[in-house]
Amino acid sequence: MYDVEIMQTAVEALKLSKHTPDIIIAVNNSSKEITLPEGHILYEDYVNDSSDENPPIEFEPYVYDEVVRLQTSGTTGTPKGVPLNNINEVLSAYGIIMHLFLNTKDITMNATPWFHRGGLHSTGPTATLYAGASLVISRTFNPKSCLENVEKYGVTLLTGVPSVLTLLANRQEKHPQKISSLRGILAMGSPLEKEACIRFQKVLTPNIFNGYGTTETVWNTILRPCDLPEMAGSAGCSCIEDEVRVVNIYDDRKASPDDTVPKDSNTEGEIIIKCPTKSTYCYVNNEKATEEKFADGWMYTGDVGTWDEQQYITIAGRKDDMIISKGKNIYPARIEEVLNRHPKVCECIVTGVPDSTRGESVAAYVIPEDDSLTVAELIDHCAKSPDISKYQVPRYYRFVTELPQTATGKKQHFIIKKQAKEDFENGLLLRK
Repeated sequence: MYDVEIMQTAVEALKLSKHTPDIIIAVNNSSKEITLPEGHILYEDYVNDSSDENPPIEFEPYVYDEVVRLQTSGTTGTPKGVPLNNINEVLSAYGIIMHLFLNTKDITMNATPWFHRGGLHSTGPTATLYAGASLVISRTFNPKSCLENVEKYGVTLLTGVPSVLTLLANRQEKHPQKISSLRGILAMGSPLEKEACIRFQKVLTPNIFNGYGTTETVWNTILRPCDLPEMAGSAGCSCIEDEVRVVNIYDDRKASPDDTVPKDSNTEGEIIIKCPTKSTYCYVNNEKATEEKFADGWMYTGDVGTWDEQQYITIAGRKDDMIISKGKNIYPARIEEVLNRHPKVCECIVTGVPDSTRGESVAAYVIPEDDSLTVAELIDHCAKSPDISKYQVPRYYRFVTELPQTATGKKQHFIIKKQAKEDFENGLLLRK
């Protein structure tokens, strides 16, 4: 089943698929007349002679039946199929309901796609409808219509990635809507930086939540309104039903769950998650990836971070995105946060480029907020920051108008790394 707006994409996907469906249904939400490919049928024609009654169930539903299959977001390459069973979905809903105090009076809206775990659960349909609450469905995201819907329907809980919340704050500052019904906003998908958090609290709602998790495991750490803005930049601490640790990283093996790094907010390690109620701990038809990611009831996320004595986790980046310069491990997230604090920077991605003496050098792709921005200003800004060392300051820069992201707003560092190598070879990067 596909939307006619993406008919050509669906046709190409079917050509690539090893499986040919018996029935291919096109949903036409527009008033335009269309010509369907051979063998395809319109939805209204497919259901035209069908009964309005629910079909008989010819099996006994079971708590461990697979009911949802999602694809990972593809931040590091080809997406993987994630199977979720009945009890995973129920207990994931309970977790969201508990953390957001979701109740039957709530009206929710999720400003992210519904084809990922956060979209389905974090003020999406699963938890909202399970709690008996209502939700507003938007076909596409637009900051103007989103805020208008908040006012029109009295939306109480809203979810979006930080870049989406920035667009909402921009719109609200210039064209205020009556959004006092909002009792909370959940940010997810990427770290919530402190200055952005303070702005969202001032412009949108004082009650900001920030969740960290994966497609495989939903939320696993959370920042609550009482944690913010002081703990902004961190990913929070474990959700009530989960366990999250930071363990040592080895080239040839996984660290055991007890092989943790010191809780000193400085020593970096891999973030691992234990949440048997919310994950099947496997991928569909992919034993190699399953073995790489899961072991002994834990998921090895591939995310690198630190933790403190209160077990608040701070994400440094992904192992796959690590830059090695003069033998030092550099993770992009921390440098990106510093660059984003510059008032003339809208957004950025940091990656590595080949360097004959260092191994790799740091390169930054920047979307300017102000066209007067210069490389010299960025270098000076980074050099004065107490949050990164001298060796972490980018040596190469390129100003761009867009950055590669997944549909859920996550940066695709593997794409920019490939582009940076080509840009470096072609002399397109500005040097420090």
